[in-house]
Order: sequence, then C-alpha cells, then structure tokens
Amino acid sequence: MLIPKHSIMSIINNSNSKPRVALFSTIIKAGLLAGILDICLAFLYSYIKRGTDPATVLQYISKVALGKTAFTDPVVSTISGLLFHFTIAMAWSILFFILYRWLNLVRLNKIVTGILYGLFVWAMMSLVILPLWNDKPFVFNAESASINALILIAAIGLPLSFIAHQYYSKKNNSTL
Repeated sequence: MLIPKHSIMSIINNSNSKPRVALFSTIIKAGLLAGILDICLAFLYSYIKRGTDPATVLQYISKVALGKTAFTDPVVSTISGLLFHFTIAMAWSILFFILYRWLNLVRLNKIVTGILYGLFVWAMMSLVILPLWNDKPFVFNAESASINALILIAAIGLPLSFIAHQYYSKKNNSTL
C-alpha cells in the first residue's frame, strides 16, 4: 500500500514539532516565572531599602536600558521598564536552557546548578551589562551585591534549574 507523500511529511513534522513546542512552552513559562519572581523581589528589596514604589523601580529599569530621555511619560516609562525586565528574564531563561542541554547539566545537582547560574547572571548584569548601559564602572558594595546575588539565585537560577531538570528528566525517561 502506498502512502501519499504529504501524509509522511505531516507525520514527520508532527512528530518533530511536539518536542519543540513542549520545549518552547516550558522556556516561556520558566521565563515568565523567573521574571515575576525577580521583579517581585526587586520591588520588595527596593521598598525595604529605600521606600521606593514599584512604578519607580520600573521607570529606573526603563531609564537604564533605554536612556534617561527615552520616555518622559511616566506611564510609558513604567510599561517599557516592565517589558524590558521581562525581555531580560526571558533571555536569561533561553540561555539557561541552551547551556543546560549543551553542558548536560541534568547530571549535576540542580541546587548547585541553580546557585551557580544565579551567580553567573549577577556577575554578567553587575560587572558587564549594567556598567555598559550606565556608562559607569561597577562599584562593589558587599550588602547590595549579596542581596542582589541572592535575589537572582532565588528568582532565576533555582527556578530555571528545577524546571529544566524536570523537563529534561521527563524527556529522557520518555525516550527510554
């Protein structure tokens, strides 16, 4: 019996697209979770430390990322700060999933992996990205550095590590 060519292609495409869709969906959910946890902890820290409200935090993100004169309207600045924050969180999530598979981190302890990735994100943001955007060098402050590193470990490193570990463990078990 002959099978039409388009049927074979649809079977191949469907069988290949399911894992890609599942991975894409997992990364999106992980990025949203990391973004929500990170911004909530940033809001809390900023409020406790300086009494700053969430809108001011988001406006600061917008000003750092896009320049002080990018948006003068506070509502637009707040929204752009939120969008930019989630873009950054999503980028760190995508990078984690790429590194996780490439470095085969599923074999390592997920807590250690999460802590190391949180520290990596802190180092990249604090030592490279923010100094470039702010056009001023990084100045070390032990209290601020420790709290910010802990926030990134708790909000980004550990959740991404647990989610990726769960995703790749399920994937490996289903292929056996």
